[in-house]
Amino acid sequence: MKKIIFWGDAILAGPNGYAELLGNHIFLHHPQADLATFTYGGGQTTWAEAAKDTPLHVIGKAPDQVILGLGGADLAAGHSLAEILPQALGTLNMILHKTQARISLLSVISSFSPEGVAREAGRDLNTQLKELAGERIKWIDLDTRVEAFLEEHRKGPGEKHALHLDLIRLTPLGRLFLAHHAFQQIDWPVWGDLPPPF
Repeated sequence: MKKIIFWGDAILAGPNGYAELLGNHIFLHHPQADLATFTYGGGQTTWAEAAKDTPLHVIGKAPDQVILGLGGADLAAGHSLAEILPQALGTLNMILHKTQARISLLSVISSFSPEGVAREAGRDLNTQLKELAGERIKWIDLDTRVEAFLEEHRKGPGEKHALHLDLIRLTPLGRLFLAHHAFQQIDWPVWGDLPPPF
């Protein structure tokens, strides 16, 4: 049996996050796949918490894939890049050295932050996290797609509520949008000889 772990703050793993829809996509397109999914985090889960809980949530599960959607809660709490990056690097290194898992590192959605300093901090964090990509770590840029969507719909009423309600809550459209685009970009290791579903 293959194991996939979704771990993130509220945007990915909260009650209104899109991890559940990602799991549903897998079972919808490959109902015969022999796999189990686990979701951890939610709310204000930070990289520091991930670093502390990696032995329990990841190492002990021996997963084939780990999908990490962290960083938004760190920025909302006012953590600096100098605080976030060592925690992220430590978490990723622990997973790489203690498991054989592939890692999908999801971008922070800076577009969901207020314009100005908060949004720039999200973009700066994405630039730094992207540099951590490697042979077993794939960078998944969702922020660019969200920005393009918001720009396309900027002239319509309620643009700011099209995908998200606040920093930790997605609308149903936001959940579908992020799940769809993440699903297409993640290199799923579970299909074997089956073609990808897109």
